[in-house]
Amino acid sequence: MRNALDLIDRVDPSRRILFAGADQRVSTQDYLSGSLIILGFIDAAVEENERLVRNVDQFDKPFDLAWRLLAQCLLCALVGQYEELLENATKIVEICERHGYTARRSSAIRWRGHARSHLGELDAGIDDVRESMVLWRGQGVVFHTPEKACELCDLLLRAGRIEDASQMLDDVDTLVFDTDEASYLAECIRLRGQIAAGRDDLMGAAHLFETAIATARRQQARLFELRAATQLAPVLARQGRVHEAATRLQAVVHTFNTRYPIVDLIAAQRALDALSR
Repeated sequence: MRNALDLIDRVDPSRRILFAGADQRVSTQDYLSGSLIILGFIDAAVEENERLVRNVDQFDKPFDLAWRLLAQCLLCALVGQYEELLENATKIVEICERHGYTARRSSAIRWRGHARSHLGELDAGIDDVRESMVLWRGQGVVFHTPEKACELCDLLLRAGRIEDASQMLDDVDTLVFDTDEASYLAECIRLRGQIAAGRDDLMGAAHLFETAIATARRQQARLFELRAATQLAPVLARQGRVHEAATRLQAVVHTFNTRYPIVDLIAAQRALDALSR
């Protein structure tokens, strides 16, 4: 993607072909930033995201403004700034409703739901993320659907709605069957591990979390590995393997070198603190 950005920079902005309705540099930087986050290169992702925001400021099109705000939403969610996330998502929804940007509206409603779920409105957050999925699937696409489905499953599990989450993952499996969509495979497996743990199937949960970790490592998705390792730790502890749980989670945490207090590292540290009690 960095090579693509180099090529894009050689083209006059007024003559560039739009990608997904936005300037090619904007959309490419957005995907690069998101990919870097999943790979665990948090500082590089933030720097790329900040460059994206500066570049979008050069454009005055409402679509590019919406994309810039979406980029800011990603960072807000990453570090747990939920009030700012809600404010940005609300602005995007207003822009998209005014100009008819259905796909971007879907993304904005997803972020609004994410924010609301962390601000004491879990049910409203679930409704938002579900609406986001309906809008997105109405575009007739598969890509990004597992990502949105995983977001919804996370919220459903927080609400104790295990069967609804399980059905959602089954639907995703059916949707991506016979396609090469695997970007969120580790997350889907992790969530199945959560479901197993919620049913007190510790052996099944541990196996699924181990599979999620192995999948994330194969895909070099360190963020997803961290999430799976964080949720594996209490399962191992319940099996009497406290030292192993702490050692393994600490090893994953140490692979991150960032100055940003991302929510996933905070959750991992809380899990480590619980193991030391």
